Amino acid sequence: MNPSFSLPSFFIVFLVLNFHNVNGDLIKDVCKNASKNTPPVKEFKVEYDFCVASLMANPKSKDADLRGLGVISMQTCLQNATSVHSYIGQLLKDRKTQPIPKSSVNSCFNRYRDAIRSVQKATSSFKTKDFSSANIQMSAAMEASIMCEYEFEEVLLGLALPSPLTKQNGDFFQLTGISLAITNMIK
Repeated sequence: MNPSFSLPSFFIVFLVLNFHNVNGDLIKDVCKNASKNTPPVKEFKVEYDFCVASLMANPKSKDADLRGLGVISMQTCLQNATSVHSYIGQLLKDRKTQPIPKSSVNSCFNRYRDAIRSVQKATSSFKTKDFSSANIQMSAAMEASIMCEYEFEEVLLGLALPSPLTKQNGDFFQLTGISLAITNMIK
């Protein structure tokens, strides 16, 4: 027997490889759950591939358990909400170049400001194992994407206005749906 590769070494390698495989299975399970159990709203729904990609984008997800994935998903939500809020602020500054109603954009700006606060509260609640409060706060954050999208369904001069934020709203809806699915899996 080769002394450089003993049975205990083999066992450790086996455990490490299986741990990573199990975690890959955990992400797949989370994403199956999120895509299956998050009811679609309007044209928004949690897509399995989006879920896997968003969780795997964080290198820490490879070693995370379910609670760790929950924190990772909420941090991703916070980053996304902050980015969307900034983008909407830019739309308000540049609105001369686009035919968008200022009142709708202002409303979305305020909704995402509130969503940032809700995600921060949800993350704090999640970390302290207050999963009920985390669920409530993340649901409130998710509502920002839905209500922002509805803002652009106003009819002006007989024409419905296309939302300049459909992609951002859809992505944020999915990210919050993932966080909610994880929170519900832990409860």
